[in-house]
Amino acid sequence: MKYEIVRDYIGRGNARPGEEIDNVEFIVSHDTGNPGSTAYANRNYFENADPFASAHTFIDDDIILEIIPLDEKAFHVRSNVTTDNRMFGADANDAAIGVELAYGENINFEEAYDRYVWYHAYLVDKFNLNPSEDIVAHSTLDPTRRTDPQNALNRHGVSWNDFIDDVQRAYDKYFQGDDNVSEPAVKGASIDLPLDIGDEGQFVKEVQQDLIKAGFSLPIYGADGIYGAETQRAVMKFQKKYGLTVDGLVGPQTLDKLKEVLNTSDPINEFPLPDGILKRGDEGAEVKQVQRALKRLNFDPKYIDGIYGPLTEDAVRRFQSMYAALDNDGIYGPNTRRYIQMELDDLG
Repeated sequence: MKYEIVRDYIGRGNARPGEEIDNVEFIVSHDTGNPGSTAYANRNYFENADPFASAHTFIDDDIILEIIPLDEKAFHVRSNVTTDNRMFGADANDAAIGVELAYGENINFEEAYDRYVWYHAYLVDKFNLNPSEDIVAHSTLDPTRRTDPQNALNRHGVSWNDFIDDVQRAYDKYFQGDDNVSEPAVKGASIDLPLDIGDEGQFVKEVQQDLIKAGFSLPIYGADGIYGAETQRAVMKFQKKYGLTVDGLVGPQTLDKLKEVLNTSDPINEFPLPDGILKRGDEGAEVKQVQRALKRLNFDPKYIDGIYGPLTEDAVRRFQSMYAALDNDGIYGPNTRRYIQMELDDLG
């Protein structure tokens, strides 16, 4: 046991219902969402406030603290979100251990992260789980409301894949006795912030994915894991939109604001564009989306009626004629979508 696990359980009540878990099938990784709040500060909150929510374990740079026994349920994921049921065939509150990472302010991230990774490996060993299949981010289960634990990890250049790789290595070293895994086993395959032109890797890709989700598309290269001029331009537009220093660098302030935007129920995207192919004769909401975008770009199809008729076809042709790379066929497809999105982005 590399670390001691302290078990200081809260009393039974709303936060600790006392119901048994029949079988632990997966782990949900969280962060506390409250920078500077320690493991014991969180325990005291759940003990005294007794909310209808909880988690099994809180980890900071000093302690791994279990506040609910691992054979009891904790309410750490919204029960009316069904992603967990689709992924694992069970509700997270009934079949998963919730683990929270404390971070920020005076909490030493490296020490807290080291414990966080090791404890996940401990749970993998205890419940015979697979790190790559049986650990899920809270943000994956509840993407419209939550961004954890990437909210904490990304501040230090650690991607979700980095974290899972570290858990696997910790499991191999400390619980399987693999001497080929060298020290330190769990320091994170991180890159230094701020992100800038030329940076590459999984963390860059996750930032790009977050930008796209927030409505700042990357129409040419997408989330390719390479911080190029297109990504820099999207970052600068994001920074301008939210009153940040417009330098094209992704540092802690830009990351924090990006996570904050994603944690709202309505990330910006005034003119969402459909995927696929649309042409004359098609009808529906997706046609309306194209019509609204064309009107915004001054290629007015006259009617926002959801009918891909001759006027909409003509508006698409007029737009396509601006670009030699596009076929002037009046058909909305992936290439036309890419250039429409690029023009919308330029409008800011």
